[in-house]
Amino acid sequence: MKNNKISGFQWAMTIFVFFVITMALSIMLRDFQSIIGVKHFIFEVTDLAPLIAAIICILVFKYKKVQLAGLKFSISLKVIERLLLALILPLIILIIGMYSFNTFADSFILLQSTGLSVPITHILIGHILMAFVVEFGFRSYLQNIVETKMNTFFASIVVGLMYSVFSANTTYGTEFAAYNFLYTFSFSMILGELIRATKGRTIYIATTFHASMTFGLIFLFSEEIGDLFSIKVIAISTAIVAVGYIGLSLIIRGIVYLTTRRNLEELEPNNYLDHVNDDEETNHTEAEKSSSNIKDAEKTGVATASTVGIAKNDTENTVADEPSIHEGTEKIEAQHHIDNQTESNHDEDHEITLESVESAESVKHAPQSDDLTNDSNEDEIQSLKEPATYKEDRRSSVVIDAEKHIEKTEEQSSDKNK
Repeated sequence: MKNNKISGFQWAMTIFVFFVITMALSIMLRDFQSIIGVKHFIFEVTDLAPLIAAIICILVFKYKKVQLAGLKFSISLKVIERLLLALILPLIILIIGMYSFNTFADSFILLQSTGLSVPITHILIGHILMAFVVEFGFRSYLQNIVETKMNTFFASIVVGLMYSVFSANTTYGTEFAAYNFLYTFSFSMILGELIRATKGRTIYIATTFHASMTFGLIFLFSEEIGDLFSIKVIAISTAIVAVGYIGLSLIIRGIVYLTTRRNLEELEPNNYLDHVNDDEETNHTEAEKSSSNIKDAEKTGVATASTVGIAKNDTENTVADEPSIHEGTEKIEAQHHIDNQTESNHDEDHEITLESVESAESVKHAPQSDDLTNDSNEDEIQSLKEPATYKEDRRSSVVIDAEKHIEKTEEQSSDKNK
């Protein structure tokens, strides 16, 4: 998702403020877990922190449309495809984990059989809500912001690191925390690839994958109570699937690129072959084009203005060369008739000249391409020539009519004398 409306400073500040608020709220909300009386494996109160942080950032920072670009709730075929993957990939991870337990530990743990005292529907609803509030903040909001300046792969790394810090668990020792970090980072990388090129329709996919993972782990493994072997199996299984899924996706799109010789941006937006500086190069090229168009338009305006000046000189010379007719009392009336028509023609020519000047000014201020500029020059010159020709024809016709009128007047006067 490439969008240059948001500035670099706001981009960095938004990420920083979101992360600081999220971490601060996660610490403050821990004390409310016991107050509300909900068990942590049903709903973790600290998971509300990303949602609250996202809402605060949306209210505080400008460019609301850019910030909300990743919060679309519409459905497309690509979303349905990714929803299916969001259900299949957790299943693959759980299968690998259960196979590892059966191979290396001879069994896997069912938490349901060790004192689970709440209905399974409550757990399912709680995990869906937890997945929604967390992914609303990290995937639908934060990853969308990060992707305005990075491609999906690097944005997933940044968001994955932040999510791993947010989900860090140091209660059961350093080794447990390290494997938990690996699990959450791999988890986040898979999600980043799942929501790639969905054009902001991320919340359904992210919520489905997150809820499927946590819901299955609650019943099959005991990492929630600090079992080191469980977190090792989960972390390694998730990392294997993450590497396989992202690597396969990259290979497929690389093959498409090599076979079609097309930029992957044309096939699917926001891919790994995107360049971070593409937007800046595009803006620079557009600026150069606009400046060259302005220069061409100015040259066109000068040429047109000189043509208008030539037309004015021709008009003055034509008026100066016009013959005068003075023959007797009857000829004076014909001369008045000629002068009246000449004045009307002069007014029409003056209006035509003004229109030509206005068209020259409009051409000067309107940036056009080279081909259009040449065509407009020819049209302007032709339009200036046509009024001058029309003007000469009108004057010649007026003179002829006046001569005929004078001849008739002389014939009538001679008849009267006879």
